[in-house]
Amino acid sequence: MDQQSEKRREYLYSNLSKQLSRLNSNFEQLNKNMAVLKEQAELSQRLALSQASMFMGAKDVFERSTGQDSRQ
Repeated sequence: MDQQSEKRREYLYSNLSKQLSRLNSNFEQLNKNMAVLKEQAELSQRLALSQASMFMGAKDVFERSTGQDSRQ
């Protein structure tokens, strides 16, 4: 190979190496973001269940206090 082709090859491999490093960094950040997303989804589910329980309890108390028991 001539010198120009060798320099071109070195440049391309260097560029490829930089791109792969950036891709790896992006995947690492994505992995961290997915871990946070998983935790947030679990917490949101727990919050939704808690709120549903409170609303069901509040409805029951309201119906009892007004004499409108819907469980008849």
